[in-house]
Amino acid sequence: MDANQDQGAKELFQGQAQLYKLMFNHLSSMSLKCAIELGIADIIHSHGRAITLSELVSALDIQPTKTTGLFRLMRLLVHSGCFNKTKVNGQEEAYGLTAASTLLIKDKPYCFSPNVSLFLDPCFVAGFQSLSSWFKGTELTL
Repeated sequence: MDANQDQGAKELFQGQAQLYKLMFNHLSSMSLKCAIELGIADIIHSHGRAITLSELVSALDIQPTKTTGLFRLMRLLVHSGCFNKTKVNGQEEAYGLTAASTLLIKDKPYCFSPNVSLFLDPCFVAGFQSLSSWFKGTELTL
């Protein structure tokens, strides 16, 4: 493969990565919505320190069989910067608040949760599901 082909392949790979990022971006916002609905920031805040996955499962009062799902949710939320992950007791992982998740604590005057919930409400996002139809149609408003 020559340098031009190598550069072209690299650009195509970067383009593919960008498309995947755009395709899966909604997972971050839906995970954020889930965290708000579950009250994860409130639970960590009330806990007074970083919380382990097992403590979070217990505080959420969810079935232990859903622990893996919660782990995946928290991993995505950590990756997006909503929560952080630290080590407690030498090696066990625990989740803590970040500046972003601090804004989700419901009893604070600066709570941003209602805004997030409003913008992620199905009524608000439904129109975007048919955006291309709107552009092709004759309607003036979405």
